[in-house]
Amino acid sequence: MTEPTESLLPYVRAALDLQGYAFPEERIVEIALQFARIESIARTILPPAINAQAGPDLGPAPVFCPGAVISP
Repeated sequence: MTEPTESLLPYVRAALDLQGYAFPEERIVEIALQFARIESIARTILPPAINAQAGPDLGPAPVFCPGAVISP
């Protein structure tokens, strides 16, 4: 099984923190792997035309940027 990309782990940690979850590092890696598998499945199911219509990659939502400061 492939390791989740290093860039995915901070977002998974931030999402879990925002929801109030605290897991050991091994479990966080397992959760990140699950997200990676879901993304892989979605890429194979969705036709390329839909992906192309989505436009340029805008990046993650600001709320999931680890260390981002959200001003009111």
